[in-house]
Amino acid sequence: MSQAFLQLEFRVRHSPARRGEEVYAVGEHPSLGCWDPAQAVKLRHSPGEGVWLSAPVSVPAGVSIQYKYLLFCEGRFERWEAFDGNRTIGAATSRAGSRHSLVPPDDELDVLPAPPEPRWSAGASTPPPTPAGLAEADGTTGVSGQLSALDVGEGGSVIVVSYILPLLITRERETASWAIDWNLDSVLARRASAGRAEGKRVLWIGCPGVAVAEADRASLTEALVHYSAVPVFLEPETQKVFYTDFCRAFLWPVFHNVIKAGAYSHSAWRAYCTVNRQFADKVVEVYEPSDLIWAHDYHLLLLPSFLLRRHRTAHIGLFLHSPFPASDVFRSVAVREELLRAMLHADMVGFLLFEYTRNFLTSCKRLLGLEHEFKSGGFLGVDFGGRHVIVQVSTFGVSPSLLENHLPDRLAPPAAASTRDELKDLRAELDAPAASPRRLLAGVDYLDRFKGVQLKLLAWEAMLAAYPRYRAGHTLVQVMVASRNQVKLVADARDVRADIETIVRRIRASYPGALHYAEVERLSLAARMQLWQMSDVIVYSTVREAVNAHPLEYVVARAAGKLPAGVAVLSEFSGFSRVLNGSLVMNPFSTEAVMGALETALEMPPAEKEARARKDLAHIRANTAEDWARRFLTDLKSMQRKKEDHWMAVGFGLASFRMVGMGADFKPLDTQQVLLSYRAAAQRVVLLDWGGTLTPADTGFYDVREEGKYEVPSSVLTTLRQLCADPHTHVMVISGLGRDTVDAAFGSVPGLSLAVEHGFHYRIKSGPWQQLLPGVNTSWRE
Repeated sequence: MSQAFLQLEFRVRHSPARRGEEVYAVGEHPSLGCWDPAQAVKLRHSPGEGVWLSAPVSVPAGVSIQYKYLLFCEGRFERWEAFDGNRTIGAATSRAGSRHSLVPPDDELDVLPAPPEPRWSAGASTPPPTPAGLAEADGTTGVSGQLSALDVGEGGSVIVVSYILPLLITRERETASWAIDWNLDSVLARRASAGRAEGKRVLWIGCPGVAVAEADRASLTEALVHYSAVPVFLEPETQKVFYTDFCRAFLWPVFHNVIKAGAYSHSAWRAYCTVNRQFADKVVEVYEPSDLIWAHDYHLLLLPSFLLRRHRTAHIGLFLHSPFPASDVFRSVAVREELLRAMLHADMVGFLLFEYTRNFLTSCKRLLGLEHEFKSGGFLGVDFGGRHVIVQVSTFGVSPSLLENHLPDRLAPPAAASTRDELKDLRAELDAPAASPRRLLAGVDYLDRFKGVQLKLLAWEAMLAAYPRYRAGHTLVQVMVASRNQVKLVADARDVRADIETIVRRIRASYPGALHYAEVERLSLAARMQLWQMSDVIVYSTVREAVNAHPLEYVVARAAGKLPAGVAVLSEFSGFSRVLNGSLVMNPFSTEAVMGALETALEMPPAEKEARARKDLAHIRANTAEDWARRFLTDLKSMQRKKEDHWMAVGFGLASFRMVGMGADFKPLDTQQVLLSYRAAAQRVVLLDWGGTLTPADTGFYDVREEGKYEVPSSVLTTLRQLCADPHTHVMVISGLGRDTVDAAFGSVPGLSLAVEHGFHYRIKSGPWQQLLPGVNTSWRE
């Protein structure tokens, strides 16, 4: 049964005291920003009524909602309402799947009409923070900049599907309750405004990212309702085989252009199919015909195919956050056609760079024989089974206002203390009495072979050996993160760690103080922002990468903190090296190239640094995460809606199944009507093809009919004789083969007309052979 939702509207009375004063509403539900002022809902002023009004906000029915109003002035946060506690809208009920509207009575700003008794539904484990405590809990003291809302037009909803929900979920030991917050390290966290599309229902579907006992699944499911999230619970063994054995050990290297012999396992492939089918089942539970479905990354490549089997007209978008390999590499995948066809069952497929798009289109051409072309509106796409699949290139960004709220000077004391604790070892080393002032070069990487950290360390070691002036006063800070989106990195992690630690020990022994190395489970956004402000240079030497927003964070952190501009040294194989034109791009496989880029960065004049940073900052502010989501969903929504009777499911299994588009004017053949018309007709003409109609089409290396020994089945010849015996029926067999071959096969049927060589020679019943163009000299063929 689908979750019921209401359209909630807010009305509050307040007379603006100053020019530029605005009112916002914020609350516990994601559609109200989860108590984050940066995600609050803006109200518009109606001077005639003396009230501020909101657009409809989608919230779940049957639960109570806590909220409070905020005052902004000229886009900057001013204050919360002046009373303790929160406003509460009582639980409202509605039929499942319906969308009624709920308008609370007019509120009065700064006036709580009843004693503050904040209510929290039984589904959530802990009450939301009150505004007074939010700054301490979230580390924010103020918000500036434009507030954005995802708006993809009227009607419909967005169902965002990812392997792991963009949430941090933990179990409180003392209370056994669930603590839930948005995971700001997830590329999807707060993207699409965390589901706050005005007047729309936005649902998140994915695994919780933590182990959940079967007895606790119901309570977590209920708690996640307040985040518009629907969990998918996988059996531990299935999840392990799916993620570790297939996604990370097989697909991940292939998509990064690395072929590993023996990595494919049929049992792992079955687990991958099973998990994608479970995700499809969960989507179907909440899906409504007007919804948009947005699936993410290589974990769910089969999802579009499984969804179309259940809903032929489902509007599906697929965005790949990883690279897409070259066609020669993708051809090595044992289930290449199954994956490619499943991706093409989406209406739109998105990639971060045109390089990955080109690889995908080339694979479609070489493996499936599909051409790509531009359509009206400038869309690039592939025709597949009568459907036009749009291929989009769209690089996402970050949310500058969100990053600015996590700068060190904007953190509340408890949050600042927690951030300092994450970097305590580095600070202790820098603040040691014997330590001299140092310039920092920093990098934060996952414990992953494709990050190329070994190449970075080897280049730094070579630079210290070649340039003694950098041995004192310069420190490379390398932080390794051991998990991604709360999933422990296990594949090759031990080998990568061993390689890195060998180099680290060598550098520390030869050049004390020149390297600070640490491995952590997670480094928070606030800690990263503090590290970026401490660093003059950041260095990334990835050997293959699509997504890494750290260079964008670095540029924003330096600019927002009003610090001198730094320099980003990026591998030419990283996704954002094509976007940040102010960065220094190098080949990580060349030690000399890395050394040269580092020297250039350390010796660069301040004026050049500022010029480069201004260029990058302008791009970052013009291409935010919200803009990326809005572009993708707007293009997906702009595609013409499919109608049920225009599509037909053909084939079985993942390799042959496809949804065939018949076109708006297509009408299926009514065999009963054909029979009635045939019997009523005074004269009839029956035109029959040979291969594929009278006999199976030949798909071998050669056509056995041309061998001279092929015999048409007797049942076919008998049927032809019966048809030709009727004086009111004219029957003709058409073929592209030669006259002698066709005559030998069908010449025994009296009264049968033949057309051979695609109609160039023909014979009417038992008459002579004729040419379509009489007199043509064909002696050259002899």
